[in-house]
Amino acid sequence: MGLQARPLFSFPANIPVGQDAARTELVRTAEASGFDLFSLQDHPYNAGLIEAYAGTAFLLGATTTIGGYVGVTNLPLRPAPMLARTAAALTAQSDGRFALGLGSGGFWQHIPRMGVRQLTPKQAVDAFEEAIEVVRGLTGGPAAAMDFTGKHYQVGHLAPATVPTPPIWTGAGGPRTLAITGRLTDGWIPQQGADWLTPAYRDGRARIDDAARAAGRDPADIITIFNFGGALTDRDLPSTRSDDGRWVGGSARQWVDALTSAVLEHGAGGFNTGITDASGALGTDLIRRFGAEVIAPVRASVA
Repeated sequence: MGLQARPLFSFPANIPVGQDAARTELVRTAEASGFDLFSLQDHPYNAGLIEAYAGTAFLLGATTTIGGYVGVTNLPLRPAPMLARTAAALTAQSDGRFALGLGSGGFWQHIPRMGVRQLTPKQAVDAFEEAIEVVRGLTGGPAAAMDFTGKHYQVGHLAPATVPTPPIWTGAGGPRTLAITGRLTDGWIPQQGADWLTPAYRDGRARIDDAARAAGRDPADIITIFNFGGALTDRDLPSTRSDDGRWVGGSARQWVDALTSAVLEHGAGGFNTGITDASGALGTDLIRRFGAEVIAPVRASVA
């Protein structure tokens, strides 16, 4: 249904390098099963993961309707002006099936190994905010050429790409990045496992909404896409959550009830669901089953 579907259904396609045909088959199966998106992690210091932007480009080229995003872009490793050009190219070549996930960089024990200087937390957030401005300024043309002089990025009279700015979703977690999300972006992907019943979501969403209103925006224009995983079992589980409240999965009925409630009662706009079977495996049969037994009934329930 594309990036405009509500709720969006996504799945992480982080299949290890060397299993590339299997990754492509999973994404194509997801496309045929009602998923709207796939996501890839951006951790290029991990040799076991496919490079996120090359992988996203390949998978968008191997499909026709499913969208893709990097969840989320490791911004310190991707200079914002070049990232804007990459985002524009993916948007154009996929006919608008690309969303731009952005993060300020959360793995500083590894990031400098790629040859970039370490930033303080404040510097990383400053660069994050500048990057959003740069991406918006270099997409969505035709418009005047952009001149920008920031602490971290400089742009010297560059014309914007004449394609729409892709939706910008953030992996914000701290107070400043949450406020930036509310002022400047289109969506929020809470930290892994922080679903609609957690304080992390409630507190974070309140900060986003306050910042959006202060900027004259409608908070409803900022989608929340929950990033979590769980097993799709054959029978009901005694409890769908662990002792600490984390979602662990359940039967198709339990998934449908939970996701429908998340949409209707908690404002969920999408789900990036790391689904497995009871043994922890993911395959094409499970993708098909999730599409038929969970996605379709949830869509019908919230229509």
